[in-house]
Amino acid sequence: ENQQDVRELIPEFFYLAEFLKNTNGFDYGMTQTGRTIHDATLPKWAKGSPERFIRLNRQALESDYVSKNLNHWIDLVFGFKQRGREAIAALNVFPHYSYEGNIDIDSLDDPILRESAVQSAQNFGQTPKCIERRPFPQRTIVHILRERNIDFGTLTYLSALTPPFCIVGAPQRVHIRPTLIDVCKVGMLGQNDHSVGDLCLVKGQLVGVGRTCALIIPQKKYYRFGWPNNGVSVHVAVTSARHRELNKMLSIHDCMHRAPLSAAKASLNGRWLVTGCIDSTVRVWRQDSQSIELCATLSGHEGGHITCIDVSTVFGTIVTGCSHGNVLVWDLRSLTFMRKLHHSFKEEAEKSLLPISLTPVVSVSINHKNGNIVTLVGSNLSIFDINANLLACIGPGKEYPAQNRPTCAVSTDCPDWMEQGIVAITGHSSGDILMWGLDHDNKCWKLRHIMPEKPHTCAITALRVADDRQDVLLVGDKSGKVSICKTLQLENLNQQDLAIVADELRMGVQEQNLSSDEVIFRRVT
Repeated sequence: ENQQDVRELIPEFFYLAEFLKNTNGFDYGMTQTGRTIHDATLPKWAKGSPERFIRLNRQALESDYVSKNLNHWIDLVFGFKQRGREAIAALNVFPHYSYEGNIDIDSLDDPILRESAVQSAQNFGQTPKCIERRPFPQRTIVHILRERNIDFGTLTYLSALTPPFCIVGAPQRVHIRPTLIDVCKVGMLGQNDHSVGDLCLVKGQLVGVGRTCALIIPQKKYYRFGWPNNGVSVHVAVTSARHRELNKMLSIHDCMHRAPLSAAKASLNGRWLVTGCIDSTVRVWRQDSQSIELCATLSGHEGGHITCIDVSTVFGTIVTGCSHGNVLVWDLRSLTFMRKLHHSFKEEAEKSLLPISLTPVVSVSINHKNGNIVTLVGSNLSIFDINANLLACIGPGKEYPAQNRPTCAVSTDCPDWMEQGIVAITGHSSGDILMWGLDHDNKCWKLRHIMPEKPHTCAITALRVADDRQDVLLVGDKSGKVSICKTLQLENLNQQDLAIVADELRMGVQEQNLSSDEVIFRRVT
């Protein structure tokens, strides 16, 4: 009703649910009806959940409808409907001082007029520069189905919008299969077993290192820890013109802790190293060329030796787990303690006087898109948001028995709004690989896929999600075997299976309508 109200939604409406909550309990007073003002009032379709409100907003923003009509918004804000007769016809006219070039503030001698112009710009805003004098072209929307057949020419376009590990063109389906199997040969010297500790892809080449190693991916090197020198050594992970000898020691750094190291993790950009010790301390190091500089010593695990670490430079977060079952979150920028993650199954067990609190943390992993944290404590898989709110938790039972406990877990970079995507992957003691989605509304895990082909027959010890599209999984096990598993492509299906997928797409079948043990791709070549 108010013609002067031209506000638009700020970016937080599409990714940050926390701004709708009065988490700090500020006193905003009362409305004229006597209602206390607290959290933001949401529409009924949000069902009282700010997270659902933000998620559906983002889904709408990414929808075909918005894509098809985005050109009209561009015409109004940046295009030919910004000024003149077209602007009048579209009711898109604003105060004259908001348009570019209408007022030269530097030429105003009257301080009152000058201040008025500045205040108008600060409070009302300024109309953007007109960059297009003709109607902006409509965006072409690509669909996988052409009449009754699948159009394979659209797959390249659709790949960027496909959730992690979902089949491009058929996101309701998840199916991965091994494409390469090898044996880890790097960083194994001196280990008392053959367990794989870390993996990466370098120009399509699978690189795996031993259990007491941590890869520095940008530099194609790895850290070796666990020696009596209480420090690390740097070795060659991939040969090059400069370093022709694999496993060659390049530098050694002694006395980094007061006791032997039990865990280490390098950031994805290779600039940070976080080490954990058997004396429960965590230390943060900055790597510069050949030197490693100590930045901080973090204490808080109260006697439990550090078992796992993950680092995210995107969110400035360090997550550490210890043998006492505690998971702590630290701020990488200020190098201070932030919070402790509270696992619901531990709190319930403590009330029942069960010794679950001493169950060690097996894995911690950070989602680099939204900051969510996946933890594996004992046999219990949990996921928390960046503010430590528990989103889902599952333990031994229907989905996996206690005899086939998970031995490793990793988070994908699946955004919240991609509800069909794989959120976490677990490797189990039998060699099974399970892929999990997240039911946001019911706050529970969804088992989306069990890899039918089993290249591994013993406990999985390392997992890494590779490739920018999040469709490649690297797996390492206790015997030293490593493998590359990739998402199935529609081009590899025969005509009968393609017909089934096409029928699902026409009917709009969602993944929740497909049973987890149903495998239609039984004849994959």
